[in-house]
Amino acid sequence: MPKVLIVSPRFPPTNAADLHRVRTSLRYYRQFGWEPAVLCVTPGSSDGVNDPALEESLPKDVHVIPVEAWSEKKSRRFGFGHLDYRCLVPMFFAGYKLLKRQHYDVVFFSTTAFLTFVLGPLWKSWFGCKIVYDFQDPWFQGETSPYTRENVPGKWWKYRLGQIAARSFESFALGHADHVISVSPGYVKTLLERYPQISKKKYTVIPFGAEEQDFIFVRDRKIKHNIFQLSEGLTRWVSVGRAGPDMDSVLKVFFEQLAIFRKNDPAFASRLRVHFVGTNYSPSDRTSKVVMPLASQYGVQDIVEEHSERIPYFQALSLYTESDAVLLIGSTSADYTASKVFNCVLSKKPVLALFHEGSLVSKIVPQFSNFHLGQFKSDPSEHAYASVVLGGIKWLRDARCQNLEIDRELEPWSAKQLTRAQCLVFDRVCEK
Repeated sequence: MPKVLIVSPRFPPTNAADLHRVRTSLRYYRQFGWEPAVLCVTPGSSDGVNDPALEESLPKDVHVIPVEAWSEKKSRRFGFGHLDYRCLVPMFFAGYKLLKRQHYDVVFFSTTAFLTFVLGPLWKSWFGCKIVYDFQDPWFQGETSPYTRENVPGKWWKYRLGQIAARSFESFALGHADHVISVSPGYVKTLLERYPQISKKKYTVIPFGAEEQDFIFVRDRKIKHNIFQLSEGLTRWVSVGRAGPDMDSVLKVFFEQLAIFRKNDPAFASRLRVHFVGTNYSPSDRTSKVVMPLASQYGVQDIVEEHSERIPYFQALSLYTESDAVLLIGSTSADYTASKVFNCVLSKKPVLALFHEGSLVSKIVPQFSNFHLGQFKSDPSEHAYASVVLGGIKWLRDARCQNLEIDRELEPWSAKQLTRAQCLVFDRVCEK
C-alpha cells in the first residue's frame, strides 16, 4: 500500500481550524488505498487551544510523529512567535530523518502554517517523493489583503515583511508542486493568474467534508458547552468562528437589519439572543471583542453576546445542536470558504448564510434545505442587499428542517467521499 506523509503542524489535541481536513480524513485513507502518517507539532509547543476530546476522536492506529517547536516565549525575544517560524527548522530535521528511514510516495502539506511548504521542494529533491499542497487560505494575499495599518494584528512592518517573504516562498514552493488542493475555486483562479506556467490540471478544489461521526461523538459523550443555559422562552441564534475586518461590512448590514427587525417584531426580538463565539484567534490572555462594537453601533448590543475566545471543537458542535438557528457569516472576499459549512448543515438547524456570490459556499449551500443564502454581488453595502438580509432574518425566525432530506443531500459531501477525492489526487501524481 502506498504511503502518504501528512504535514499538519497543528494536530489534536490542539484545536485549530486548519487541522480538520486531516482529522476527518484519517479514518478513510486506508479504504482508498493509502497508509497515512502525520508529522505535527507537540501540543505544548503549538499555538491553539488544548482540546483533549479531539485526540480521543482520532483512529487509534494512526502513526503520529510529534515534533517540539521552538518556545514561543523565547522566540518572541528575537521578534517572532508565529508557529510557522518556530516549527520550520525542527520539522525540517524530523521530516528529513523520517524520509531517510522510510519511503513515502506523497508528502501532503495540509496547514495554514504556510512557511512549512518550503520543505516540500527540499524533501522532493533528496527523496523523490511527490508533493501536494492544500491551500485553505491565501498565503501571499497581495491586493486581496483585508489588513491596513489601522487593523493589522501586530506591527504593520512585520506584516508587510511577512508578505514580501510569502510572495517569494510561495513561488518557490509551487514551482515544485505535483498538485495543489484548495478549498476555494477563487484561490485556484488567483494562483493560476499569478503562476501561468503551472498547468490548470495540477489544481483540484475539495472543500472540508461533512463528518457525521463528530455529532455522534458529542451525543455519546454527552459533551456540553458553557456559553448559555437553556432558558424557557428564549430563542438562541449562534455564530461560531472568527470575525475580522473582511467580515465587518457583512456584520454591519446584519446588525442594521436586526435593528429594523426588532422594531417590526418586538415581541420575538425580546426573546432573541444572538451569540458570537470564538471570534478572535488570539490566546485567551490577549483576546478582545470584535463583534460587540459593531452591534453597539446599531443599538442591538442588548440582544447580542460575544464570547471572543475559541472553545473546544466538540463544545462548538454541542452549541449548534442546542441552538434554535445558526448564522454563517462570510467575507467580502469571494475566495473565502468557511470550513465549518458542513457542520452547519449537520446541525440540522436553520442556517442563514451571508456570502459573496462568487464564494464556493454560495454554490454549495443552495443544495441544502436547511439553508437560506443571502448573497451580495461585490459589496455588502449594495442598497438591495439590506432587504435580502432582512428577508433572511425573517426566514430564520420561522424556518423548520426535515432531517431525512438533509441526510440525503449531504451524502456527496461526506468526509469519506471527499477523502476519496484526495486519494484520487495522490493516485494521479504517482502515475506520472
